[in-house]
Amino acid sequence: MKTTLTALTAFASLASAHFNLNYPAARGFDEDILGTFPCGGQNTVSSNRTVWPISNGEIALTMGHIDANVEVLIAVGNNPGSAFNTVLRKTFTEQGLGTFCMTGFSVPSSLNITDGTNATIQVVTNGDSNGGLYNCADITFSSNAPAVASGVCTNGTGVTAVAATISSQPNETVASATSSGSGTSAMGKSAAVRGFVSAGAGGLAMAGAAALAIVL
Repeated sequence: MKTTLTALTAFASLASAHFNLNYPAARGFDEDILGTFPCGGQNTVSSNRTVWPISNGEIALTMGHIDANVEVLIAVGNNPGSAFNTVLRKTFTEQGLGTFCMTGFSVPSSLNITDGTNATIQVVTNGDSNGGLYNCADITFSSNAPAVASGVCTNGTGVTAVAATISSQPNETVASATSSGSGTSAMGKSAAVRGFVSAGAGGLAMAGAAALAIVL
């Protein structure tokens, strides 16, 4: 009975958390305002930035909803505010509860990123009936970024990623995202705010013994 209660308590805690950004380290987290754009209401830039690679970056999440559309945005600068105008990973659908690892992130060449460039990553999901949920991480790019420690970016049992099947942008309020060069540029606030695009994703680490990366 004790084991069952412990498991139920853990599940309830996970489900109420919506989603957490574990790596790079989140700027902050407040469950009550996670639906506030930008950054889930965390408006103060972190003084302890994560050193993140210019190519082949990873992002680790903990998902508290059984499925959710996910998009990854980036804004370049020391304190970019709400200027999340570039899409690092187009919308895809994550399925399953628990840890979820995304791999293979590289920044568009059009951003002219060099060692020492500061930026903020914003992960957006629609895993809430009231609208989007937002988590941000402040980073410094480096071609010599340390490797992610073993066990940090992993996939929970049964966690998968598939191409999004939405025919519209579920959380959008204004205009849609548009393609720009090697990346995708969001038009103004709209795509950064609720800009889910109906597209697949590359380099998503899937659950399973091999934790295979896929390109949809």
